[in-house]
Amino acid sequence: MKKLLTLVAIACACWMVDSLTFAQDVVTVSSCPDRPALPVTFVVDCSHVADAATKQLCRPFAENQACKVFWAYRNITGIRLEEKCPTFKYTIYDRDKFPHQEGEGGLALHCGADYMADYSLLINDPKFNRSKRRSEIGPFDVHEILHGYQERIAPLPYVHVLFSSSMLEAEHEIGDEKLYEFDAQQRKEELQRIETGFEKGTIPADKQCQLAEEYVEMNLYFKDPKNVEQFYRKLEPGGKNDVADPQLRFLRMFDAVSGGSARQYLLAHCPRF
Repeated sequence: MKKLLTLVAIACACWMVDSLTFAQDVVTVSSCPDRPALPVTFVVDCSHVADAATKQLCRPFAENQACKVFWAYRNITGIRLEEKCPTFKYTIYDRDKFPHQEGEGGLALHCGADYMADYSLLINDPKFNRSKRRSEIGPFDVHEILHGYQERIAPLPYVHVLFSSSMLEAEHEIGDEKLYEFDAQQRKEELQRIETGFEKGTIPADKQCQLAEEYVEMNLYFKDPKNVEQFYRKLEPGGKNDVADPQLRFLRMFDAVSGGSARQYLLAHCPRF
């Protein structure tokens, strides 16, 4: 009997240690100071991250997502994420444990995302981020979570439609001006490459409409950052005809937001809309 009690006590102690470890590895944020009630609970699971110092970044990542990025995208898109996702979960992995194909640093899932620590928690670590791209507010994600919002505006003409302007404005809204300026410069250089490509005739025919849309999107954004909100608000609901050609309603939206000034450019590279 005494031996049995000892075994039970050891088992209970092991369970308590495992439970404590799990609680430290999984961060849940369901409210934010000085904010309205948070309608989406954010969960960040770092149980697949080995380094203790890296795990310490899980809580600031979760708090940035819940208390900054969520509200930024609420303002930008007007989409109520909670109608589809009352909980949004990130699972963070070390590179050697990432369960998806090589070359992907993150993968959006329904109401969540799988992410390598290299591309999420360690954004400011020069070992993993060799560019000059640095955040002033610590680790956060404006990419994978945007896929969750855009489930509500499907069907989409291509997977990252409106991503450049939306992500830039999210960085601006959460107050990471250093990162915003760096990424804005990258987008301006991309605009120049698109312009040069059209002038020289080097853009393949099957890429022309998408790049023309991206060119119009970013020009409208840099003209007035509030235009990104109009992209979402003027986009017509997807109808059955748009499943066959989802690009058409986006072309109509860009035409509307531009007040007709982008129409000639779009028609030069895209189908009639």
